[in-house]
Amino acid sequence: MARTHEDIEDFILRSEIDATEAAPGTWILQDQTWGGVQIVVQHTDPLVVFRCKLFDLPKLGTDAQAQLFRRMLTLNATDMVQGAYAIEDGAVVVVEVLQSENLDENEFLAAVDSLTLAIVEHHDELAALLLAA
Repeated sequence: MARTHEDIEDFILRSEIDATEAAPGTWILQDQTWGGVQIVVQHTDPLVVFRCKLFDLPKLGTDAQAQLFRRMLTLNATDMVQGAYAIEDGAVVVVEVLQSENLDENEFLAAVDSLTLAIVEHHDELAALLLAA
C-alpha cells in the first residue's frame, strides 16, 4: 500500500526535524547544522522526492565548469547511495527519489540523512571549486 501525505508527515514529525508544510504533500525541512540549507520533501504518489539547493551556479569558464561537474559526478559514484548531484534552474542541487509504495520510516530517515551528509561534507568543497574559478 502506498504511503499517504499523512504517513509522510508522521515520519517528519517523529524525526523531530524542524519542518513546515509549504503545500499539501510538500514540506520544507531545516536544521541549524545544515548551514541554512533546506531540504524540500514532496510526495506525489508514487514518489517521494527529496531536493536540496546547495547554491546558485555562477557563470564559469570551461575548465572550472568541467572541474565542478567532474567532482559532482565522482561524488555521485562514490558518496551518494541513492541520490545524486544535479544542475536545476541554474543551481547545484542534490536530489533523492524513493518509491512511496511500502516506504517505511527508516528508509525515509535514511534519505534525509544521505542529503544532510552531502550538505555537511560536500557543500564547502563544491563551493570552493566555484571560488577558485
